Amino acid sequence: MGKSRNKKYKSARARPTGLPSVAEALREGEGAGNGTGEQPALAIVEKLQSASAEERECACTTLAGLVLQEAGLAALLDSRLVRTLGPLLLDPSQAVRERAAGVFRNMTVGGGHDLCDLMVEEDVMTPLVALLKQVTGQLTDSQPIDTQAGARHAGSESADRDPVWRILYQAVHLLWNLCESSSTAVCIFNKENLLPTLLLCLRQRDRNLPLAMAGAQCLQTVTEDNAEVLQQFSADTLKLLEALLMGEGGGNVDSLLLRTTVAGCIFNLKTLLPAGSQSEALQAVVRVLAETLDHDVTMAISGLRGMLGEQQTNNNGTVEQMNGETDGPARPATPEQNQLPAATQAQLDQVMALLSAQQTALEIIANMCLPEDDSDEEWEDMDSSDTSDEVTMCDVTEEGGTPLMTPLCLSAETHTALISHSLPRKVLDRTVLPEGCESLATSPHGQPVLKRLLTVQRRALLCLRNMLAVLDGEGMDEAGLVQVGNHLMGLFSVSSDQEFQEAVTGAIRSLLQRMAAVQVTQPLSREQLCVLCDLGRQSLCPSVRANVVNAAGSMGSVLAKQPDSGEKLKLIGTFLMEVAGKDAVLWVVAEALDAMFDMFGDGPQVDAVAADIGLVAKLRQICPVFKSRVHKERRSLGEHFPVVDNARVNLTRFIKYKDGC
Repeated sequence: MGKSRNKKYKSARARPTGLPSVAEALREGEGAGNGTGEQPALAIVEKLQSASAEERECACTTLAGLVLQEAGLAALLDSRLVRTLGPLLLDPSQAVRERAAGVFRNMTVGGGHDLCDLMVEEDVMTPLVALLKQVTGQLTDSQPIDTQAGARHAGSESADRDPVWRILYQAVHLLWNLCESSSTAVCIFNKENLLPTLLLCLRQRDRNLPLAMAGAQCLQTVTEDNAEVLQQFSADTLKLLEALLMGEGGGNVDSLLLRTTVAGCIFNLKTLLPAGSQSEALQAVVRVLAETLDHDVTMAISGLRGMLGEQQTNNNGTVEQMNGETDGPARPATPEQNQLPAATQAQLDQVMALLSAQQTALEIIANMCLPEDDSDEEWEDMDSSDTSDEVTMCDVTEEGGTPLMTPLCLSAETHTALISHSLPRKVLDRTVLPEGCESLATSPHGQPVLKRLLTVQRRALLCLRNMLAVLDGEGMDEAGLVQVGNHLMGLFSVSSDQEFQEAVTGAIRSLLQRMAAVQVTQPLSREQLCVLCDLGRQSLCPSVRANVVNAAGSMGSVLAKQPDSGEKLKLIGTFLMEVAGKDAVLWVVAEALDAMFDMFGDGPQVDAVAADIGLVAKLRQICPVFKSRVHKERRSLGEHFPVVDNARVNLTRFIKYKDGC
């Protein structure tokens, strides 16, 4: 169709290193025998053992981009990259050490938790620990500090930058990523006493803020649920963290991110604080978290959208002008055209730092609201079925009879601090995305911002879920809870993303459990209840279905005690019966059965509704099938076995109980 132009071939540019670019390496890999890129990957890995420091450095530079590509990373792992690259962390050339640490850091980002575990198994920690100790020994506070090292453009080859600080920056980031994913890495951190390295980073706040930030992030990770490392902290170390927390950052968002992260460190170390200063320290931590959430991300996003839109318009005009000069397919924008102006890049960096700070703050608040036995919940696991359905009551008192804990099992100091700084309202505000942020998806530079915004929204919902279970006071009365329910139900139409729906339904589950505890008579309207049940029927995610089942069951337990609630009870009962009879996941079936046991146990209308929907007859049909499935699947149920086994035992009892009514 139409004219075709002969492709112009250009001779390849001479490469002083003799190495292919990342794009060329991937193309050669696709064209090689098995299409996996093994041959070029092996050639690059072999260059790591070259006698020339320049070749080793260039090989690392090529690998730094290649490991971020899924196909390239798989081929490189087959080439024993970790074992080959590890010794380069101690290479005589500082440039090679920096590049090697950068490759490993990119691997932890591109490969995720599984690759981090593999890297630890392949003994990457041995050279990394040696490097960190070597660098820590070289760097002292009396030495001149490189104020630029570790900045966002730390890879620059400017001669006036001390490479030792850049190596430390890359190595600490690598350590952080490994400890985030691997408990073995944390154990090695403890054994090798790497805490002084992180404290060295923290002391550079005024001269090297990015390095201090990397140290704080790693410290927050290694101090979480790690009693062994707490023994290495001294009074001077706690004073250093206190000074960082209280430091004034002015309008610097990066400084705010540092203070927020340090707040998380102090919360992790709360057991080390003197008893007389714990309340004051907690107030300071919560004050920083509130300040972080108070920052208006909407204005920052609006400004960034305008800048990115202008940049994209300029790029489109340039590309159209280029394409108008010749026939043939349109050419994409070049890397130079995609380069952002300095002001736009600065705004982008500020927005990302602010969103990171707010995400960190929300995670800390959520952990503050967790019962002690749930403190090891991983953020990646948002399976709300692991949380307790019952609110534990605490009777712990001092000798004088003063409660040490609130009725919802949260320390009185923590409860007071969270309420006095209006944290419930601030967290609820973060569940709403800024208006017009969807347009960020049209820009390659805006897409990471939108992704981080969605992460912050999910963290806010998870944080709200935990707060609803333990907080009392501001906005937690009947009117406030109904208002929160209307807000959460309105979020269903925002996104069909599975993680988002899991976060929303988890918050609704916690909300309806709280409403049941305080006897809110009309938790949801009939229309809202229908929307919730429809989601429970249609979702492909077991955790979402379990959240909906528990939420509907909590609402049914309240309605069972109310007159004139038969229509809603029938709707909920029918939905739960459908799940119990048809769901493919056994523990979700068990959740539905438990919800029915609670809902139809007692109440003025439950017997009439049960007879109307044929409850007992259908449960008799479900009973043998359910027990057979339990017998077959019991070994694969894992943490869900107690819920399933409890439902198995209670099912027969419930049928006998209802037969006798």
